Amino acid sequence: MYCKKCGSALPSKGYICQNCGTMMTKEQIKEQKEYNQSNQEEIELLSDKYRNTPLNRNYPKIKENKYLGAILIILVLIILIIIGILKVM
Repeated sequence: MYCKKCGSALPSKGYICQNCGTMMTKEQIKEQKEYNQSNQEEIELLSDKYRNTPLNRNYPKIKENKYLGAILIILVLIILIIIGILKVM
């Protein structure tokens, strides 16, 4: 199913186009609910049901380094403190 305004594929969960922010029509919402109830398969886009071959959406997850941001902030603060001390002298 595609957005009436921009033509991009609509999500299988939610009622708003992720590309332009337009709300789905009542018919699209009804079709989405019927499809989700009848099909227990997890898909990201309703347009995938019209494909001949299913897409492989098992993308590897990238691990985020939560400590890297904190370390960078501490280093910047230490450098600023050193610069401030050197200017006072």
